[in-house]
Amino acid sequence: MVVLVPELSGFEVMVLIKEICSTLRGAYVNNIYTLGEAQLFRLRRQGADDAWLVVAPKLGVWISRKVAERGETSDFTSKIRRDLERARFGGASQADLDRVFELTFGDGEFARKVIVEMMPPGNIILTDGSGRILQLKEEVRSKSRRLVRGGYYSAPSQRRLSPLSVTPEGVADMARAEETAGGAIGRHVALPRKYVTEALSRLNLSEDAPSSALIGKEEAVTMVMREMIREAETNPTPRVCETTGGDQVFVLAPRGLRTKAEYETLSTLCDELLLEAVVEGAASIDDPRDKERRELEGTLSKLRSQEADLRSQGSRFRALAAEAAGSSSAAEAGKIVSEAGMMPRTVPTSQAAAASLLYDKAKELEERASQARSAAIRLSKRIPKMTAPHGNKQTRQLARRKTEWYEKFRWFITSEGRLALGGRDAHSNALLIRRHLEQDDTVFHADLFGSPFFLIKGGKAQTDSEIREVAQATVAFSSAWKTGLGSADAYWVNPEQVSSAAPSGEYLPRGSYAIRGKKNFVNRNLVEIAVGLDGEGKIVSGPESALARRVRHYLVLKPQREKASETAKRVLRDLTLVTEEVARPSLSLDDVVRALPSGGGKIVRKVSSKEGPTVSLRSGSDGDGGPSTRDGRGTAAS
Repeated sequence: MVVLVPELSGFEVMVLIKEICSTLRGAYVNNIYTLGEAQLFRLRRQGADDAWLVVAPKLGVWISRKVAERGETSDFTSKIRRDLERARFGGASQADLDRVFELTFGDGEFARKVIVEMMPPGNIILTDGSGRILQLKEEVRSKSRRLVRGGYYSAPSQRRLSPLSVTPEGVADMARAEETAGGAIGRHVALPRKYVTEALSRLNLSEDAPSSALIGKEEAVTMVMREMIREAETNPTPRVCETTGGDQVFVLAPRGLRTKAEYETLSTLCDELLLEAVVEGAASIDDPRDKERRELEGTLSKLRSQEADLRSQGSRFRALAAEAAGSSSAAEAGKIVSEAGMMPRTVPTSQAAAASLLYDKAKELEERASQARSAAIRLSKRIPKMTAPHGNKQTRQLARRKTEWYEKFRWFITSEGRLALGGRDAHSNALLIRRHLEQDDTVFHADLFGSPFFLIKGGKAQTDSEIREVAQATVAFSSAWKTGLGSADAYWVNPEQVSSAAPSGEYLPRGSYAIRGKKNFVNRNLVEIAVGLDGEGKIVSGPESALARRVRHYLVLKPQREKASETAKRVLRDLTLVTEEVARPSLSLDDVVRALPSGGGKIVRKVSSKEGPTVSLRSGSDGDGGPSTRDGRGTAAS
């Protein structure tokens, strides 16, 4: 049986830091060993047994009573041991409830910090007292952060507010910005979803409640979040509880959830639930094939659990639908709908209307269960192949692929073989127009605020189908996705119509440009995107009509309100399933996130074709054309 490894949040990090500080006070580092990606610190304590500290970048840091002494040491372990051996533990801290541990050893000019970042892909960084990086497990070179030896450590940026920084005025702003109470808090406050649900439960609200329900309760919202933090900090009660999304770790007693197990300390819980994953991870380093098999088995177990849960929920809603249909009045039927946890925009006016709502929910759950079952069947066929003897079969090796210049932007190849480029943010929008816009190109923009620019290279010869494809990509990667629109308008112009100079008396923010003259509108573009892997194993995304000519297997997504990371995980899993026979390099979650629009989505189609790609990249062609347009004049900025 495969047990899914629970994920620790910033709340749990806070509690673990307190346990580490109380246990290791006065201890010094005696030795450090390697356990896969984790490091095992053995610390000597005066008048007590040695303490073992597990430092696992992807799972957490905790005091272990079950770990056994090991002799393995990696090159990274040897390097940090030289700096930390005999160093006295000085304390541990955390910034703004983030999933980052900061462990201090020594003092003065000999002070050292071990920083453990749990955010994917996980990292261990050793710095001196001034923050200069001495050693690190994974280098980071991005626009927002640069972590390299000899450089200075910078903490990961936090886009959401710390729960400790939330004010009543801020709560009111959040409520006005979102449609639901769950979205108002979850999208603006750095709280994991399980604690967002708990905070709302203490306010007698659900995640799906309208955000207007928070108006008038602004002070109560801030108080509830502070009370939860104080409760976890002063009187933690580590436990595992059943939730609709699977078992979750909590450090306080949540309302309305069944507790499966309670633990004396959170470190004890980590020993029970996480240590095995650390040990298995160490074993899989020597056998990557075995690691892949375990990952597949874990996914299979989760899919089967999801199917059973969804079918159970579907049966429940069917029974409630029958109950609503036979109820004595519309009010009684509406009460059944409400008690089932549904909050329709309009109150059902009859028993039949209430029953219809419940039946629709049942059918949706059953359809999702069937999808989970189909995915599980496909995946189960792969596992025997993984466990078969290796024999003399050779694995096809892929050469390291050269990154093309255009991959810093959003990009795809049109159905006619032209390169389409789009901005990712204000900086790349400006870079795209300033450096890569040429006279033979055409420029696209969505007819709404918050849109990237897209170019068709050689677009003077664009066809009707290409105009429709690039217009669709433009709206899909615009704010239309986050707001959940089903369709949106876009327009295209010629390069000479794009100006960096603002009209008299106006101001253009960075990454924005003025559009002068006639706009060629392309109306009612579907807000959807396709994503797949090309023949090189490179992830590509764009309109379905363009991808269908280039890739054999792809998924089609539409907007849906959920975490972008959850959507990316599902896309990564499904791409792995539908492309099982394609040789490909390892695909990370970050690769998938970069290919998708900003925001959550749902998979509406999975397409597999036996025919290979038929279109290659070209610079342009003769001809002209475009879909029917409507005229527009004026100025627009992204």
